[in-house]
Amino acid sequence: MEQNNTYFKFLHLAQAIQSLPSFPELDSVEERLLNVCGSVWYSDIKISVTEIANMLPGTSERTSHRRIKTLLSKNMITLKNDDNDKRIKYILPTPLADKYFKKMEDCLLLAIR
Repeated sequence: MEQNNTYFKFLHLAQAIQSLPSFPELDSVEERLLNVCGSVWYSDIKISVTEIANMLPGTSERTSHRRIKTLLSKNMITLKNDDNDKRIKYILPTPLADKYFKKMEDCLLLAIR
């Protein structure tokens, strides 16, 4: 395999960042959930708990809800009630999630150098 593959450089750097004590350890479902949320947040769209729970193919809604709770406990996301309907809760990034995505961006920029 080619040693200069940018994608593998990125993976190596990302794994190093993810193992830092400044970030909580994320399992694969939590990481996918956070990445899906991140892509929605980047588009300036609100995403509800119910919507995101149905956006992970191959993952049950129940598992998604459990992982949302663990991301809450790890301070990676926060929930905000809808202004008009208190039954709807939106998932929002925390400063820790913002820092995580910034570090992932730094890894990508380093990998393409």
